[in-house]
Amino acid sequence: MLRGCQLFKLNMRHVQLTIEMPPPHEQAILIVPHPFDDWKQSFQGYQLDGLKKTACIHAENSQQKALLLKPLTDNGKIEFRYGKDDSSAPDWIWQTQSNRYTTASPELVQSALDLTCKCRDQMACVEALINHAAEMFGYGHPDERFNEGHELVPTLCGTTKGSCVDINTWLIAASRSLGIEVQYLAGYWFGPDRFETPDMHCWLVFRINNKPVFWDLAHHLKWNVEPLAPGLNPAGGRRVLMSAGRGLQFETPYGLVEISHFSEPHWVLPGGSHHKSNLRIHLTRDY
Repeated sequence: MLRGCQLFKLNMRHVQLTIEMPPPHEQAILIVPHPFDDWKQSFQGYQLDGLKKTACIHAENSQQKALLLKPLTDNGKIEFRYGKDDSSAPDWIWQTQSNRYTTASPELVQSALDLTCKCRDQMACVEALINHAAEMFGYGHPDERFNEGHELVPTLCGTTKGSCVDINTWLIAASRSLGIEVQYLAGYWFGPDRFETPDMHCWLVFRINNKPVFWDLAHHLKWNVEPLAPGLNPAGGRRVLMSAGRGLQFETPYGLVEISHFSEPHWVLPGGSHHKSNLRIHLTRDY
């Protein structure tokens, strides 16, 4: 008799993606982030409905994994299962990608140096950059990203509208120009008492004195949360992590595909064109 057995009391979080199939195309492939253990939760596995796994691949510029799936029916669902865990993330999470989303322009390098010239340590440097970004960005979703058309991440000149992607693009480039380790994390955020979210969210983790320090400045600005402070969920709610890295590149049967922020599934078509899938992101069980 298994009296007092705790096997079925594991706290779990189930995230279901309901995938809208693309216009009829028998050769379409769906590329989906393969989650991994992080500092707050452990990845327990996934279940497919209406989709068939054809391969699991690594990014060309990271150890981030992705699933390649083929549609079997007119509707597809993926359920990811997470357990609550306070372990550590894999060391590969700190692998960096050097591209137009992460590399500072000479002007931004100088600006970052000027902003942090009196800082006593890396934590103080991060705080100085966060405070500057908070002054310069107004939260919003502009028609064009502030770095659109630039080969390198530019400095900020005047108040700029920006989403979580824009704000974290500037912070990553500025921080890395100072030799500060930081990584771009992408996934889903569910607001307090909400079980659906319309799209992705991103946030940052810095490695300071070999310890992770999380920041979600975008949510401080969007929800007017004060004072500014490190940590996850400044506006409450829950989140799940899907990928780490920016501008991840995957070799698919249809050629090399680069995805700027990899959290939502992408359809890949013959010839290498790709686009985000229309989907519903739903939290089916929580702890």
